[in-house]
Amino acid sequence: MSNIYKIGDVVPSKILCKRLDELADAVTQGPDCVRREFTMRVPAEIDRDADLVLSESATRIVALEARIKELEEAQRWLPVSESHGDNDTEV
Repeated sequence: MSNIYKIGDVVPSKILCKRLDELADAVTQGPDCVRREFTMRVPAEIDRDADLVLSESATRIVALEARIKELEEAQRWLPVSESHGDNDTEV
């Protein structure tokens, strides 16, 4: 990983997910691997440090779930033809 990312919201989700997979693997490989992978660096590496990756990932999950709920609620108020993408024109 690197110090190329300076703000949490600019780290692509794909990069965070890759790191989450690496952290999950580390947990299964014993305490030495956990110690190595769960270190906090100075300066912090927001695409590597476990605490920052986990926190940012959790924040994004909550935000995405809230957005999904908003969209589902909005869709409930659409007329049936709009919510299903049907066209009202007759042929």
